[in-house]
Amino acid sequence: MKRLLFFLFFIIRFGQAQDKGTLQIDTLVSSALANTLTKEDNRRPLAIYLPPGYFTSTLRYPVLYLLHGIGDDHTDFVEDTSKYYTIQYLMDSGIASHRFGEMIIVTPNEKTNWFGSFYTNSSATGNWEDFTATELVNYMDTKYRTIAKPESRAIAGHSMGGYGAIRIAMRHPDIFSVVYSMNGAFICFAGENSKDSPDIKKFVLSKSYEELLATERKNAMGMLTVAQAFSPNPTNPPFYADKPFKMDGDKVVPNPVAYNKWLDNDVVNMAEKYKINLLKLRGIMFDAGDQDEWKFIVINNRLFSKKLTSLHIHHKFEEYQGDHRNKIWGLNGRIYNDMLPFVFNRMEK
Repeated sequence: MKRLLFFLFFIIRFGQAQDKGTLQIDTLVSSALANTLTKEDNRRPLAIYLPPGYFTSTLRYPVLYLLHGIGDDHTDFVEDTSKYYTIQYLMDSGIASHRFGEMIIVTPNEKTNWFGSFYTNSSATGNWEDFTATELVNYMDTKYRTIAKPESRAIAGHSMGGYGAIRIAMRHPDIFSVVYSMNGAFICFAGENSKDSPDIKKFVLSKSYEELLATERKNAMGMLTVAQAFSPNPTNPPFYADKPFKMDGDKVVPNPVAYNKWLDNDVVNMAEKYKINLLKLRGIMFDAGDQDEWKFIVINNRLFSKKLTSLHIHHKFEEYQGDHRNKIWGLNGRIYNDMLPFVFNRMEK
């Protein structure tokens, strides 16, 4: 009788274990991020979700590379005060209910010392695009049981991560084939980023990190993050970046060289250059909340959709009632109902 009870207990516990995936934290030591001017740590943590069947099979799995937003890090999708606000919970729930199937998800820590990398190669903060598209993918394909081909890789992200996902997908269709951007921070000179914004004037006048922090204006601080990504300048300390605007008397005016570099990194302008690459992708989707606190985000998401339409690039854009974060999480949220099914259904298994 004791043996029977033990056997039943084992089966119940074992069965429960198979219903849940596993989260592990790994570390990738990057050569692309070594010896940067801004002294970034090249030891980058990775949050990795392995699906329920990973340890009980020899199967290989498609992979979603999930990129976090500015100021966040690799814990953004996997840690929260509520179990309903984690990628593990949403994945386990979706797999159990057959909303989507098993896949590996990896979120790298790409937060710089000044809030974020924007997933670009920068002579100031390091080669974050190379880290993401090459080093990270190679590491995952070597260490984990991935399906190591572009048709089985997707890239997605929120805010800065949404920008990074679109940017990297359009530049690397040989590595990723599916992309989804949530409230992507597609940088443009509109809304809070226009030359008439008081935040921009604060940013232009700042001469030190301490000065920027003292403003307590998030957009002024964020503009430096973008400058270090889009218009880095190794010969211009302490920021090692050129600002896209400058002062002309009391007026804020474009600083031509840096301003044009920012325009070159606007996904609306990038789309035409990378049209052939975009046409190679198996799926493109992005969304934006119409009440987003950052006005430039919804403005430029609309423009990006309009641009793709003019280029005859098939895509799906949804503008919904919500702000920057309030409709993302939970079983009624966009991660669970839109992003995860979209990327899974378009990857090869």
